[in-house]
Amino acid sequence: MESKHNRLIGYLVYDAQKHITKSLEVTLKPYNITPGQWNLINQLDQAGELSQKELATITHKEQATITRYLDTLERKGLVVRNKHKTDRRSHVVSTTDKAHELIRTVLPLTAITANRLIEGIDQQDIDTFVTVLAALKENAEAISGE
Repeated sequence: MESKHNRLIGYLVYDAQKHITKSLEVTLKPYNITPGQWNLINQLDQAGELSQKELATITHKEQATITRYLDTLERKGLVVRNKHKTDRRSHVVSTTDKAHELIRTVLPLTAITANRLIEGIDQQDIDTFVTVLAALKENAEAISGE
């Protein structure tokens, strides 16, 4: 049975994601970093070092996008690219001390933003939302063949 929400789900998820991203942009703006750049720095910080291809896979971004992000982050002194130890054709990327400082400063602020996003929402509703969102993603992947 189709409800009035069935046709709106894609739009509502997209619209919410847009506003959530905007809230993160506002949090990160004083530090001259975008949510996409922030995601890369966090992934690298957790992994130690990754190839550009691994970063693209983990972040679900195109390699060209990763290259642009890394060019910017490298100019800002937040990442370095080094030759891969065994594959001379590729590079590995890692964060710098400057990036570690930025993460220590900004991570608590992003946590505050994340907590503000769920203010006034019961934990049970959040749990249900996460379950439903995972199911929506799984269904979308089945449709797209991914």
